[in-house]
Amino acid sequence: MTTRIGLLVLAGLQTLASVWQYFFPRAFYDHFPTVKLDPPYNEHLVSDVGGLGLALTAMVYFAAVVLERKVVMSALIGYLVYAGTHFLFHVTHFGNFSVGEALGVGTGLGIEVVLAVLLLRVTVVTRGAADTATSQPRS
Repeated sequence: MTTRIGLLVLAGLQTLASVWQYFFPRAFYDHFPTVKLDPPYNEHLVSDVGGLGLALTAMVYFAAVVLERKVVMSALIGYLVYAGTHFLFHVTHFGNFSVGEALGVGTGLGIEVVLAVLLLRVTVVTRGAADTATSQPRS
């Protein structure tokens, strides 16, 4: 249950940003906090990133529905690659940001990374516990 809820939270957050990016790239650029601090605007780039985010979102939603260990791990590893590199870029490029913007972006993106790591850990530990339980001799 915890894994499903966590996956749905990650997918929901990514859905909001990705739908906005893909379908309304100019509005995303103009109104999403801090995005316009990294000019210039490029509709192709913003909508492509939105499309990639939608693909990632689909995989995370699918993992939440089926809850098969390998699918969940694949979705979380993919999400971590994206979220980790996104976080790393932003925390090393705060030059145009106010302190509040930097804290908001760093914290928001950091929470996504931490949640994905925790969910991956739960998935691995749960599998380890299941393996241990099935390998115990029966009396």
